[in-house]
Amino acid sequence: MMIKKTIIAVVAFAGIAFAPNITTIKAQQPCFLQGSNGQLIDLSHLCGNPTSPPSQETVSPKSGMFKLPIKRRVSGIPVVDVTFNGKYTVEMLFDTGASGITIGTDMASAMGIKAHDSAYSQTAGGMVPIGIGRVYSVKAGELMAKNLEVSINPSLSKIGLLGQNFYGSYDVTIKQNQIELRARS
Repeated sequence: MMIKKTIIAVVAFAGIAFAPNITTIKAQQPCFLQGSNGQLIDLSHLCGNPTSPPSQETVSPKSGMFKLPIKRRVSGIPVVDVTFNGKYTVEMLFDTGASGITIGTDMASAMGIKAHDSAYSQTAGGMVPIGIGRVYSVKAGELMAKNLEVSINPSLSKIGLLGQNFYGSYDVTIKQNQIELRARS
């Protein structure tokens, strides 16, 4: 029986975003839940297959701080380069109002990202159907996260949104030419 995901839709200042309320992590032998803040909850004691949670972030052992260069701004919102799966680099808005990573259908097709689930997102123009895909890795500046979900939204055309499921466990400082992400202690 297929478990449906609950999606809380949010309209962000920069565009469209989504926030999974609770999402099942789909890995080789999954037995985890991911909360809306990105925290992984190990449920292996319930599933009978003890495993470790999928790696989600690589933290610098030296300082715990990462820098993301700002390429330009769109309506005041920083634009950063983001690399998916180690080979596809695209520009994305660093959207502090977006709860997740959101890409357009053209971008998803170009990167070979396929939807494994679907949901609806509330936009300024009303509710739109979106796909939910998964990427092996996302890298911006010096920070990399692995095994993340992305929403695939047909309403976005050329630029995606880099949201909180990528950097939500860091304190964010947006400067003139760079964004600093500091690991919370």
